[in-house]
Amino acid sequence: MLVLKQIFDLYIKSSLHVAFAIFSFVKVVELSLNISSNVFLELAIFSGSVLGYSVLKYFEFWKSTKFSIHKNKSVLGITTVAFLTFVFCFFQLKFSFQIAFLQIFFLVVLYPFLRKYWFLKIAVVSFCVTYVVSYIPTLETKTVFFYDAILQVKLFFLICALLIPLEIYDSQHDAITLQTIPQKFGIKKTKYLGYVFLAVFCILSLILRFERFDIVIAIIIGLFIEFSSTKNTKYYTSFWVESIPILWWLLVLIFN
Repeated sequence: MLVLKQIFDLYIKSSLHVAFAIFSFVKVVELSLNISSNVFLELAIFSGSVLGYSVLKYFEFWKSTKFSIHKNKSVLGITTVAFLTFVFCFFQLKFSFQIAFLQIFFLVVLYPFLRKYWFLKIAVVSFCVTYVVSYIPTLETKTVFFYDAILQVKLFFLICALLIPLEIYDSQHDAITLQTIPQKFGIKKTKYLGYVFLAVFCILSLILRFERFDIVIAIIIGLFIEFSSTKNTKYYTSFWVESIPILWWLLVLIFN
């Protein structure tokens, strides 16, 4: 059991679970818009997610003098494999995809500086994820632009809501100088903001582009927001909340 727990913790620490969540968003978009799969693109998104999220998550830790390569060799090993995979897939993609990845790369590089502004933290992360999972896969498709745009706006608000439980849990560890949304406005108002994000998502779904499981996923995220607190275990956000996109993909895959 101890070995299984160590493997599970490594799966989360190495950002593999986040990458599967982002990959699941891509698959939902593909199924919603009837887009053919592009293996190199999907691998680039998955490996790039592992790489990008790990670098951002451990940036301050990695550059500190307390960092130990030996203690973190497993995470470093997975991050290195992700980097090599991304580079290989990147050069297999068309130029338009490469440009799109470079554009989002520069925004990710700026994130450590932008996150200092409470009103930008959630917006930047949500924009980056939305860009990767719904804009890049549709670059060379012939779907109607209006439907693409609505799907992207919907996803942006859904991802904003999905980040609320993570913001609440992290507020106990974030430096007070960051003035994150829960630190600035309190947990109750932060939850209300999450409900507003979900309401916008549902309105867009019902009026403009309805998908079968949109409301179901919104309700599930709403419940996770309701029960979010600083006292949750780390698995509440790092596993269960981040599993919601995977559940969404499975539901669409099974019932479609």
